[in-house]
Amino acid sequence: MNFHILCEKFLQDLGEEIEKRDIDSNLEIDYSDGILNIIIIANKKTFVINRNNGNQKIWYSSPFTGANYFAYDQDLEKFISIAKQDLKSILFAELKDYLANKN
Repeated sequence: MNFHILCEKFLQDLGEEIEKRDIDSNLEIDYSDGILNIIIIANKKTFVINRNNGNQKIWYSSPFTGANYFAYDQDLEKFISIAKQDLKSILFAELKDYLANKN
């Protein structure tokens, strides 16, 4: 699959899932042109998640754990770090205090 298309779908879907779980409006979520920004309204801490076409990875910047890159694993169908961590799992773990539990 085309990396650009894969990232667009992943980032848009991720932003929509976060918005659905942000029932108390704790977050400001903005997606535009391959960049997903998530701001915790109470403290202005910001996550930036964007595609990096040059190295075919997603760059993840967290105010809690710093920056990391994630490559798409076709077998797992997930973006995985070199340490074998799933981007989505890391993000939701870091946002757990701001989101409603998944049903």
